[in-house]
Amino acid sequence: MPEPKSERRTVIDPAVAELLTGLERQRSDAALPRKEREKKARERAKIQARREARATYDLPPALREKIRLLAEEQRVPASQIVTLALARFLDDLGCGKVDLGSYKCPSRSPRYDWNLEFPPELIETPRPTKKGQGR
Repeated sequence: MPEPKSERRTVIDPAVAELLTGLERQRSDAALPRKEREKKARERAKIQARREARATYDLPPALREKIRLLAEEQRVPASQIVTLALARFLDDLGCGKVDLGSYKCPSRSPRYDWNLEFPPELIETPRPTKKGQGR
């Protein structure tokens, strides 16, 4: 039985890969009509301008749902609800109204000394009770 042909994997430097991707994008854009190229350029500029204002954080699903529902109810963007909440939190933290120490527990991560543990009632969405049932 013949041995399987071993192929050499090509490893490309990330900078070279980015350059090749950019060249490929330029080539494909050049084939588009002028209006389409201009539209794509405006879209790219808009995305690039928003990058500075973007951040990604891990949030518990129940908290994300609370934010989504509040934003929907108030008819405002969820990101603006979160911006207000974070700004108020940081202000309260600076004034000593919030004590992070009460939430700290040791971390096993070599990167962090502490993790924050939140009480479930702070994060979870309370489930609606059926009529006639009290809590």
